[in-house]
Amino acid sequence: MGFLVAAVGMVASAVGAVGSFIVGIAGTLIGKVALGLGLQLAASELLKKKQQAPEPSGVKIQTEYGADVPRQAACGLVGIAGHEVYVNTFGNDNGWLQDVYQLSDYPCTSLERVAINGEWVTLDAPQANGFRQVTSGEYAGLAWIKFIDGTQTVAEPDLVDNANPTGRWGTSCVGVGISYIIVKGKYDREKTVGMPDVFFELKGAPLYDWRKDDTVGGSGPHRWNDFSTHEWTDNPIVIEYNYRRGLAVNGDLFCGMEMQPSDLPLDKFTAAANVCDEVVEGEKRYRCSIMLDCTATHGDNIQSIMKSCGGVVIDAPDGSWPMIGAAQPVVATITDDDLVVGEPVRWQAKRSMSELVNSISGTHPDPGQLWSMAGYEAIVLDSAIVVDRRTRDLAMDFPTVMSARQAKQLASIYAAENRLEATAEITLRPRWRGLKAGDWITWQSARYGTLTYLVTESTLYSLDNRGPRNVRLALQQRDASIYDAVTVPVPVVPYPPGKPVYQQEVQNLMLAGVSAGSGTKLMPAIQAVWDAIDDVTVVGVELEWWPTDEPTSRASMSKPSDETIAVLTEGVVSDTEYQVRTRLITSPQRPVAWSNPKAVTTPAQPFTDVTIDPAIINEATDWLNYNTREEIERGLDNATKDMADFDQQYGNVQRLRREAAVTANGITASYQEAILVAVGPGSAIAQRIEALEVTIDEDIAQAVDLLTTEINEVDGRVTANASAITALTAQVGDVESSVNFRGEAMASPGDNWARWGAQVRTGSGNEWSESLFLMDAKPGMSRVLFKADEFILTNGSEESAPFIYRGSIAYMEGARIGTVYFDQLSANNGKLLLKGIDNSASIEVFN
Repeated sequence: MGFLVAAVGMVASAVGAVGSFIVGIAGTLIGKVALGLGLQLAASELLKKKQQAPEPSGVKIQTEYGADVPRQAACGLVGIAGHEVYVNTFGNDNGWLQDVYQLSDYPCTSLERVAINGEWVTLDAPQANGFRQVTSGEYAGLAWIKFIDGTQTVAEPDLVDNANPTGRWGTSCVGVGISYIIVKGKYDREKTVGMPDVFFELKGAPLYDWRKDDTVGGSGPHRWNDFSTHEWTDNPIVIEYNYRRGLAVNGDLFCGMEMQPSDLPLDKFTAAANVCDEVVEGEKRYRCSIMLDCTATHGDNIQSIMKSCGGVVIDAPDGSWPMIGAAQPVVATITDDDLVVGEPVRWQAKRSMSELVNSISGTHPDPGQLWSMAGYEAIVLDSAIVVDRRTRDLAMDFPTVMSARQAKQLASIYAAENRLEATAEITLRPRWRGLKAGDWITWQSARYGTLTYLVTESTLYSLDNRGPRNVRLALQQRDASIYDAVTVPVPVVPYPPGKPVYQQEVQNLMLAGVSAGSGTKLMPAIQAVWDAIDDVTVVGVELEWWPTDEPTSRASMSKPSDETIAVLTEGVVSDTEYQVRTRLITSPQRPVAWSNPKAVTTPAQPFTDVTIDPAIINEATDWLNYNTREEIERGLDNATKDMADFDQQYGNVQRLRREAAVTANGITASYQEAILVAVGPGSAIAQRIEALEVTIDEDIAQAVDLLTTEINEVDGRVTANASAITALTAQVGDVESSVNFRGEAMASPGDNWARWGAQVRTGSGNEWSESLFLMDAKPGMSRVLFKADEFILTNGSEESAPFIYRGSIAYMEGARIGTVYFDQLSANNGKLLLKGIDNSASIEVFN
């Protein structure tokens, strides 16, 4: 901030946000969302490295010194300690002090409040020379304040007349366009000790508001080239418009982009500015407090403005404009019939787990607390935490937002946008070439469902053999509900929160002996029913049952927390008393005891047919796929990052890591290996993960191997667990093939089991082929399960296999069978039929 100058010099800054349309081989880019997408913002905030410089904000608590201070323009209501540029003593025994604090390199509107040594003080009415006396606090009657707004044309007389030595502040020291504060103090031996610490709250730059200019369709006297008609505002869009036009003093543009008015469509800016001015819960919906950094990139400054209003910037051939954080009208509804046949369709339902958040918390400047950074009420998405199986918190500060309500609303918007994960790239017929970046559309797709999207990029294709002027769209899922107003922040209660109460067992467990199946195919079973579970830390219910007279013959199954009924058939026989108990499955894990067993007697229902419970197959499939991606990601995080919760839990942790990666022309190949060993109170874990990955654009092939061993002691009970996961994935477009191997062994007194399985799967959309193999063992029971459309046993030397299962029919060649139990035998030629059903038997021979 060069102060002692007659005119403000121009400071060059990097070009950031100005967009232009680009002509390429594929076509012409006719529109693109350039900045501030909420979900991109949340994801990038989560992944980016710590910035070297802070983002532009509306508060600077610390006084700045020296000459190497960036130039800035204050906009909206700001809090600033200022840049001390001049200190002078004068009078008898140098008993008077003059201190000059530069506030902004552009004119400001008014000084609102002054704090001295951390306390807001009162000022009396301005005196003839413009100074206002401090009338409260420790400097009452000893200090005077004068605000210079930046429109001055002569040097400040008090500084010129009292310069020591004479001429130190000369008549040429006008500081054209610069807003500053003079603090003048009188020394008092009893009251003043050292230099006071001062802080100022002021209304920033008067800005041009086209809505108040009747020459461009507004209503009022505002004129761009007449600074005297400009007024103070904290409207983010008005601030952005002025920044894009450029802020100049005496014709010298030193801050901003110097865009032409023709590139800034006023109708679009008006719509966005009006949304910001809407009153929500007694205050404007969006306000911005910012000191524009004249050395930052344009993108950084505009991003900070857009962050304060949940907005995005649209760049198109006809200009650039903001689209504010509010629900937009759906301008078109398309179907699959509107897509150009033969052009690629890219649709992705989910984003990487590393880009997801389920809670956002942070701070914002609070004028009521001397502009210190205060926390706003955190946004926590409980349903997302259950899906993610852990908290994924993002610290997001809003340094340009003064309101706790506004900060909370923005955090809510960014959190909700982050969970709208679907993206697509499609090519539409020429009739849709009017769609542009920023439009909201609905795509009714038989394959991908009906969703609303924001057009993030629109590309117009040249003539080709598939149709004239087709339009290629990039889409991002949107929903109007994310912009619903949030509640007023809850008042801070000066008491610590109470200890949470967790559910310890299922409530109102009821058991009944039933007959399962239908028609003549019946079997004995036990039905268990319990109340719905409200505890978000409970992710499932484990059930275990056994005959009362045979306590070692136990069977078990698990149900997710959103289900409240289970039918138990494994090992269940007719007319027998069983004991059933339950245990909650929690995440994060905590000690949970088994419930006391309850007795139930099965009905006198013998097996009438051999059937398989679909739950057995579903359980095997679920186990092979359960949390595979999350387990791999968690293992990689634990082994490669400093995880505060994890490291605190174990205390003694060591990590080893090696990796290699190459990238060229959009093609990548990478390798990672990470090893973790950790020991904590009553627990230990050792883990190794190895990952190989190759990609071309969005097509990928990946192989991951994860080995984990873990042991824990809880309440004197030791549980040991060893697991292995090998996951192979290949995906090109929407076609995916995968191979999963999973094994797990668990040992604990009274609860030991082992399981290993393999699954191969390929397909896309709703068309999938799958084969599965599972081996399972637990006390009193072992099982081998195959799932496939076709099953063949052969020694490899026979022309026909001795056993084939195909189309729900089993074929056997050369079978040697001892005793056969049957309901009905029928000869293949239809000439012989033997029946043995209930208490009757018959033999029928047909000619």
